Amino acid sequence: MSKARFIGGILGAALLWSGTAQATPPTSQQLCDNMRVTAWKVYRSCVESLLAKAVKGVAFDVNKSSWVCRHAYFKKWTNFQTKASLAGSTCVAANRFTSTDSGATVTDALTELVWEVKSASGVHNGTDSYSWSSGSNSEDGTLFSTFLTADLNALGFAGSNGWRLATYAELMSIMKDFPCTHAGGSPTCICAGPCVAFTDANTQSGIYWTASSFVSDPSAISIDFADGNTDTDPKTDNHFVRALRGGF
Repeated sequence: MSKARFIGGILGAALLWSGTAQATPPTSQQLCDNMRVTAWKVYRSCVESLLAKAVKGVAFDVNKSSWVCRHAYFKKWTNFQTKASLAGSTCVAANRFTSTDSGATVTDALTELVWEVKSASGVHNGTDSYSWSSGSNSEDGTLFSTFLTADLNALGFAGSNGWRLATYAELMSIMKDFPCTHAGGSPTCICAGPCVAFTDANTQSGIYWTASSFVSDPSAISIDFADGNTDTDPKTDNHFVRALRGGF
């Protein structure tokens, strides 16, 4: 077979495949997944724009701005419930958060993230706190070496070995959608802690670590679940953590 005929055969097959794929309408679940991924992309871009402003030294109210990002994102779930094209998909449900793994985890139908549920004692003790780093700015603090590595992943918690620390955008996605219309610190910009959107009696009204940090920065981003505010803290500090797995 000549090279020209070979290439022509490939192109013809590709065009035939493309035409066949386009002729098949997407299922409600495919539409659901597409809308979820698109919504997450917009939300993450919004959050990353805030982080870019912050590291540039631009003065702005990060708490109000982050609320704008997540509030617009949370509204996507409400909108999904009214779309006839999504009927029968996992984007349409009575509750966004569902108890899974016999109550050991919670799955978010908007983000597809699976979150660890805290307990009153043991490995998942909600009152335990951990350091982000030992002082080298590396991920070598007790939250990585002990909690994630030895306690969760080595033991295969809930049948998985992919447990990790949430990014800033991910941790904000499980916050309550509290109103934030004025400057940070005002009564209308504070969440009534613990500021988690799903039921977990052992969530603490305190500071939780995120994985978001620059390699050379001795501080990492944290969220205070007592009021919903964002801050940065030295990586050697001890704060609460909540593990998750999955994501787009």
